[in-house]
Amino acid sequence: MNNDEKRLNKRHKEQRRLSRKQGRQRSKQLKKIRNYAIIGLIVFGIGYMLYGILSTPQIGPIGSTHQHIDILIHVDGQIVDLNQTQHAHQSSYAHLHQNETDVIHLHAINIPLSWFMNSLNIPLTDSSLTLDGQTYDEDETNKLHIIINGEEIDNIDYVFQDEDKLLVLYGPEDEEEIQEIIKLIPDRAKEVNARPADENVGS
Repeated sequence: MNNDEKRLNKRHKEQRRLSRKQGRQRSKQLKKIRNYAIIGLIVFGIGYMLYGILSTPQIGPIGSTHQHIDILIHVDGQIVDLNQTQHAHQSSYAHLHQNETDVIHLHAINIPLSWFMNSLNIPLTDSSLTLDGQTYDEDETNKLHIIINGEEIDNIDYVFQDEDKLLVLYGPEDEEEIQEIIKLIPDRAKEVNARPADENVGS
């Protein structure tokens, strides 16, 4: 092998060595980038979870309040009979009593409407409710109305306040008919709140 061939061979070896070195450096850089990306996603996920926890009212422990809400559910032209085992006394946080299913008993703070409706086995979305296995979706004729204290709201996660008057209404009713149904909401919460404390223990 002459000198030119030796120099050429040496140059090729050096180029391969540099190429391997650059390849290892790129691999390390890619690994660093991947690790940073994973860490970033973890940090973002934790931050998003903490934001959800801190920005959303959390249901308090049982016994953190004792409040009462008037309730009426009106579906497809009929008042729903809540005095049934699948609806009454389903949760210790908030419930209806059998034979007194026109009053919600709250035993924890920050109870959202949607959570309570799920506890009644009447799941609620922004545009539907499900009752006895049948889902009632909004369409051109029928609408879902959530009315609190005479005012329609669009927040199914509304957090109950003491002596609220709740109407959940699904059907084709116009504004005049809705106002007539609002009048059917019982006025029991104030009455229950006025009972002597010992009569409401455990209620």
